[in-house]
Amino acid sequence: MRVHCAAALWEIGGEAEAPAVLETLLQAMAQHPATANQAVACLNRMGPLAATALPLLREQLALPRRGGRLASIDHDEELQGACRTLIARLDPPPPGAPAARTA
Repeated sequence: MRVHCAAALWEIGGEAEAPAVLETLLQAMAQHPATANQAVACLNRMGPLAATALPLLREQLALPRRGGRLASIDHDEELQGACRTLIARLDPPPPGAPAARTA
């Protein structure tokens, strides 16, 4: 429920609400892994303002099972792909550097 509220706050308040939204999303992901898919989707909409989530996104990829929505393989793979895409978007490799593979 907190993730949905944070996502709605982001959609309504935008950049001004980024600190509160980020805090809520990061806490929800850490405390309730089943919220990860929705939290990462909102982080993606936040773009560069979600950069402080990079450590948690990388941590998600390091888990043997990310535990996202409904703890199914399909949703786990969806979460893994979303985390990788968002990490690449928020922390791209320098020009000319080989692309780093995360987890």
